[in-house]
Amino acid sequence: MKGEFIVLKRLRGGDVDLVGTLYGTAGKVTLFLKEGYLNTNRLFGVFEPFNYVEIDYSQVRNIIVPNDVIRVERFSLFALNYKQYLYMSSLSLFALQYFNYYDENLFELLLSYLLKKPRNSEVILLKFKLDFLKAYGILPKFLSQETPKTKKVKIDLSTGEIKSEGEYELDRYIVEFLKKLLEAKNPDRLNLTRRDIKKAEDFLREYLKFHLKV
Repeated sequence: MKGEFIVLKRLRGGDVDLVGTLYGTAGKVTLFLKEGYLNTNRLFGVFEPFNYVEIDYSQVRNIIVPNDVIRVERFSLFALNYKQYLYMSSLSLFALQYFNYYDENLFELLLSYLLKKPRNSEVILLKFKLDFLKAYGILPKFLSQETPKTKKVKIDLSTGEIKSEGEYELDRYIVEFLKKLLEAKNPDRLNLTRRDIKKAEDFLREYLKFHLKV
């Protein structure tokens, strides 16, 4: 079989074997590479986190074994500083938690964000999560609603609508920021305090938890 994947993580299995988690053509799968940590292995260094790989592989259930590498893009080399590494790691951790089945749009979304070198990584990560919700078909409805002129609004987690009986309360200005962020062509230019970014992240986490049950 042939397919394309993004390496989300890798770790040592035993002394020298490599075990990785990949997302791509076969969904989210476990890769096993015998003696993959030996620098004499012909595939040494291929399955580094963030790398894009096109491979020929064999599969048994959720485990794949690479037979050959057709193409590799070493995006791991993009993580040249700690801030960029944290940004790319956050994308991988999100995919590990929420990307379960293969979807071409989700794959391209993750790939496109791994290629970014954002100035404001926290805001770009928020944009990524909004784009994920859109691609998944569960974008909160308040993002297309008119926001009431109140200091805070209540949101129904089942639909994402603003409702008086909604169970999640969020500051109005954060709602307006998320609406602006979703449509932004240059989201790197938008700013929000770290405290308010956390509020937005907390809401999105609860919303994802409600809809994806993770």
